Amino acid sequence: MRVCFISGEYKPGICGISDYIKLLTQKFEHLGHEVEKYHINQASTLPKVFEDLPTADVYSVQFAPYFFSPSGLSGVRLHNLANLLLEKTVHVNFHEIWIGAYRSASWKERFTGWRQRREILKFLESLNPIAVTCSNSAILDRLDNQGINARYLYMFGNIPFCECSSGSRSEFLQVVIFGTPYENFPYDELAARLKQISELLKKKVHIRVVGLQRNSLGLNKIQKFSKDLNFVFSESGELTSNSISKELQEGDIGISTTPFDIIGKSGAATAILEHGLPIIGFDDGDTPNEKLFVFEEFENQIFLLNDRKMNERLILFLKRNRKTFFDGVAHTANEMLSFLN
Repeated sequence: MRVCFISGEYKPGICGISDYIKLLTQKFEHLGHEVEKYHINQASTLPKVFEDLPTADVYSVQFAPYFFSPSGLSGVRLHNLANLLLEKTVHVNFHEIWIGAYRSASWKERFTGWRQRREILKFLESLNPIAVTCSNSAILDRLDNQGINARYLYMFGNIPFCECSSGSRSEFLQVVIFGTPYENFPYDELAARLKQISELLKKKVHIRVVGLQRNSLGLNKIQKFSKDLNFVFSESGELTSNSISKELQEGDIGISTTPFDIIGKSGAATAILEHGLPIIGFDDGDTPNEKLFVFEEFENQIFLLNDRKMNERLILFLKRNRKTFFDGVAHTANEMLSFLN
């Protein structure tokens, strides 16, 4: 089968969606399939760009509003893309959808989101794809509310497993921060829980920030509570993917500040889970409880600060043997091939 990935600008190592396409391409080619990658420069017009659209059996559109347009609004460009793909077999995978569909959204976010939603729904109506997929319960809920029949497609982590010596286990409780620490997270509750777990396990906490981080309010809050509670705090700086894999293998607990209902879209959080670590997270309540779910492979690996029994459950998990690495790229490639065929 010949698959063509359509995306915004292709920048592996800089853009998470580009990394996703790169890893999936490698797996497809390893399985004997041909792959074309076709990206849309944000400054170009779609009619001109698509004059040389490659021939393929299936076109997989990897979509996020701000991936296709710096304003998050593609206008006529998206309509033209739908027209160019009308007679073709198309799959649309949403990495993100419209903004503003959460309680704390500003009026500006809600208005922009309303415009984005109109564009996206019109795009899907015109295109009539063979499959619409997404990676988390929040997007599934929003699409379902608009009458779109979407299915879940696991989004794998962006750090492949490195077969390397992890060295001896540390005497510290190694807590890994990988990915951007967002500001709107209950850091006070996190600090209190880590202190309690540290006392119960009789281990001092080491907060390890893995990978290059831009300065942020979230990171500042982590640094502050680490100092206040006498936790060890360190940053690795920029690392290769092999070095990040080694850091994750040496960790005990991961932290994800991405809300629970959209944690499936975080390549950083998924990389932590694939390496066998438990994750401490938080449910912000933006998606109804009955719509929430976790990928079955990781059902027992996510521990929410909302859960009063979190400490007890997490300590029991830590006493078990570490899970082996989960090859998410292979899983997603097989899932995609099953419905594209």
